[in-house]
Amino acid sequence: MKPAGVLLVAAALTLVAVPALARQASASNGERLARRHCGGCHAVRDGVSPLPDAPPFASLHDRYPPGGLAAILEEGMLAPRQPPEEGAPRGHPRMPMTQLDDDQRADLEAYLRGLDPRRPGLRRPRL
Repeated sequence: MKPAGVLLVAAALTLVAVPALARQASASNGERLARRHCGGCHAVRDGVSPLPDAPPFASLHDRYPPGGLAAILEEGMLAPRQPPEEGAPRGHPRMPMTQLDDDQRADLEAYLRGLDPRRPGLRRPRL
């Protein structure tokens, strides 16, 4: 094979391998995002929420079935990745939507999944 062909094959293999090196979600970054975007109303760690009817994150798992975290986040907590073709995105009546990029969304989900006691082997994230 000619040197140019070898370079082309190497470049193609690199492009295929890059997704395998995807960034690992960070629960500690997720907790920081939760404090910044949600902590004004919700207890992010332990304790009572500043807004009495806002559920503490430690008990948020009681509001969705196991594996249903993504669905509850899309019910008005996080702005959709793409706006709907018609109308406004479905939202929670008293909660502002937060716009997060894909990495931030993954971090927040990792933090919240770590608070769910129904998942064996997961411990609460530490800072």
